Amino acid sequence: MKTRPYWTIPVYCALTVLASFAVNLCPEDALAVRPFVTDDARIIYKGQIEAETYSGMTMVKGDQPAIEARSLQGLAITDRFELIAGGFGFTYQDNQARPLDMLIQPKYVLYRSLGAIPSVSVAAASLFPLSGNRQHWDGYAMAHVSWFLFTPNADADPYDNNLAIHLNLGTKSRYDAGPATYQSKLFWAAGFEVITPVTREVRFLGEIFNGDPFSFEEKFPAFQSGFRWYKSPTVQMDLVFRGLRNGSLETQAPTGAEFAPGWNYTIQAGLRVLFDVFR
Repeated sequence: MKTRPYWTIPVYCALTVLASFAVNLCPEDALAVRPFVTDDARIIYKGQIEAETYSGMTMVKGDQPAIEARSLQGLAITDRFELIAGGFGFTYQDNQARPLDMLIQPKYVLYRSLGAIPSVSVAAASLFPLSGNRQHWDGYAMAHVSWFLFTPNADADPYDNNLAIHLNLGTKSRYDAGPATYQSKLFWAAGFEVITPVTREVRFLGEIFNGDPFSFEEKFPAFQSGFRWYKSPTVQMDLVFRGLRNGSLETQAPTGAEFAPGWNYTIQAGLRVLFDVFR
């Protein structure tokens, strides 16, 4: 990867093809989060499968750009329990491609609500190392609190909200199998989604978080903002700008990409669709 066009054209062509496929075949709701980090207190409907696919380029200070592409899949086993797995993908930097770590995350909705009373869910995850230091087993556990506000037509689409606010609180952890040590630290995130005055189909989103839960090394300050095209309850696409500040040269697990000291910035594009398979 020597120049940016070699990456951007294939990625956006692939997203366009996937979006066209989703519009024609997916009849129900879609509600994934990535590439945004802050999770919401809801899951897909029982028997449905969701797919989150996103790609990004990080402009690394003083080094070659780092490219990442990832796909996650989820299945709702009951009306309250969802299992997310996958993480199929890779990073590419300095003429080297590395696989991303695999993820398994169960998620359970404790309470559903629209309006001033928030919805609540909990989740825990384990990341299985495929690259970098394979003795590092990372994970996280957290609670999600969400307010889904000002819904014009809850009967047609209960989550087509004028404003949604999400808070996450939990821990990130790492088990090092080499010296057999365990580390844990606080994780938190806060985000919102609001309609724009132009059209309901375009939403503005923003969030701040204490490092990505997929990466144990990442820490505050980190932020993301961008726009969501709410094409339908079935198809949503995101364009996201991310900023992350590092105090020293670090290798970011699970990607293995090296981020230089100071601010590094990422542009990501994401597609989320949902398939009505087992209903």
